[in-house]
Amino acid sequence: MTAQDAVAEADAEIITSLPIPLAVAGHHQPAPFYLTAEMFGGLPVQLAGGELSKLVGKPVAAPHTHDVDELYFLVSPEPGQARIEVQLDGVRHELVSPSVMRIPAGSEHCFLTLEAAVGSYCFGILLGDHL
Repeated sequence: MTAQDAVAEADAEIITSLPIPLAVAGHHQPAPFYLTAEMFGGLPVQLAGGELSKLVGKPVAAPHTHDVDELYFLVSPEPGQARIEVQLDGVRHELVSPSVMRIPAGSEHCFLTLEAAVGSYCFGILLGDHL
């Protein structure tokens, strides 16, 4: 190991108490966050979300808005094993895994899980530090 490697290891910051539940306007319960604006000296991105298989047909949030853009990132063990219905400014969109959808800042949005195999996730990537 070089002296430079030792410095990099000493400066490493590791967070293991995840997810961090945070209240988000419109959400019925605190959302599970894996990245927050306060981490690592301040981040310009936040990451929330979770496993979907037990949420089929159960809305997790009422229509709401954010002051920043959000990306919905839908993944599953195999392509096509997860589907969500996104309401964006009153227009319905269906996403099938794997897919990503941009929710512009200020847009009213929410989603409902239609189908999800075990191991399917939807992450909300907030592109800014304001919820």
